[in-house]
Amino acid sequence: MSFHTWTYDPVMNEWTYCFVDSDGAEWQLNLIPWYESMSGPWDASLEYGEKHIPLRFSRSYTDYDIDQLKEDALRRVMALFPNVEFPLKELSSHIMTQYIADEAHFKEVIARVANVKKHLWIGTADIKDLYVGERPFLGVLADLISKGREIRLIHAKEPGPNFREDFDRYPVLFTGLERVLCPRVHFKIIIFDLKTAYIGSANLTGAGLGMKSTRNRNFEAGILTDDPDLVEAAINQFDSVWAGFKCKSCGRKQYCSDPVI
Repeated sequence: MSFHTWTYDPVMNEWTYCFVDSDGAEWQLNLIPWYESMSGPWDASLEYGEKHIPLRFSRSYTDYDIDQLKEDALRRVMALFPNVEFPLKELSSHIMTQYIADEAHFKEVIARVANVKKHLWIGTADIKDLYVGERPFLGVLADLISKGREIRLIHAKEPGPNFREDFDRYPVLFTGLERVLCPRVHFKIIIFDLKTAYIGSANLTGAGLGMKSTRNRNFEAGILTDDPDLVEAAINQFDSVWAGFKCKSCGRKQYCSDPVI
């Protein structure tokens, strides 16, 4: 078994990539064609022992797209196993831009938060008591702050009582969470380590970014991207509000209860 390299089985027409996680478990990333079609499409999955985890993508791949599938699948695995050092030789300069709709906001955006290495910037208009499973999202932020991560939060509205109650459960948030209130903020931006950005419609609420029932949650849309131009544009807009560059000429100062400057 070869590790950290793609191997091809010409008999089964399958691609395999093997790696070891931080606990020493040996995983396989498998790319398997649907045999009913000569030109694909292809499925991707992760396997460890009896575990079989299908990987879902926003597009389908044919035989002509196999190199792109190999790269996209490997990038997904790198995101799922942030503590594993993958050789970059398998990756090109391909830019990831993914359309995010509805419940994918929780799976593709919120799921990334816990893996932030240095910086997490969140911009939202509304803010409520979002939960990750049975745990308040604020608990995830508290863990990151305890590990030395920098977290910045810009919001337009004062949070409700449930949010405040959850906030009070984590004393590290009082000193570690950097916060700015700006009533004019209507953008929804989440920036991960200054390298990847979510730009879309979803507020930091259970109905927007949480895992509510498909019958109850909001219809949301956005993009998740590591395109340097888009990420830089998001950083610049966030920074302009954060640093108070918009405050001097603001025409709504009378509605601002906690001015940046």
